[in-house]
Amino acid sequence: MIINLSDLAEAQSRLAAGELPYEFRTSDPALRITGPASGFGAEYLERCRKNGLYAASMEEALVIARARNVTITGVWFVKGQS
Repeated sequence: MIINLSDLAEAQSRLAAGELPYEFRTSDPALRITGPASGFGAEYLERCRKNGLYAASMEEALVIARARNVTITGVWFVKGQS
């Protein structure tokens, strides 16, 4: 799997077109917010969700980021996904 990073402007249009995020990049390099395109199993993703480390949308990612006093700086997408 190859992933690529999009800035927020490009990410917004890709998300609006229905592309699923692999991961949300934050201003804190240690904070990884996993997205639905990650391909990880349901059990792992549920554990991430319970720990505030999973977001299915930009809106959910922003809520998590604000709660941790960080910002979303980009979104990783699976290359070729549509």
